[in-house]
Amino acid sequence: MTAEEKILISQIRQDDAELKSREKALQRLGEILEETFILDLLPDKAVIQALEKLATTKSAPASLKRKAKSLVKAYKI
Repeated sequence: MTAEEKILISQIRQDDAELKSREKALQRLGEILEETFILDLLPDKAVIQALEKLATTKSAPASLKRKAKSLVKAYKI
């Protein structure tokens, strides 16, 4: 996992952060996953696990859960 991915995951997990900043971080993480997919690289397991955890948590907003779930579905191998 790269340093940027770690920062993005920590931003997404912050419950006290604004929803917009969390959505931007999730969007950027999706872009990184798409780039690795285009380059025919395997996605990092820790990133996929963090997204799965976000998709199933009860404390996250529904919009974040939906986006995380769709990213996992698209890029999980």
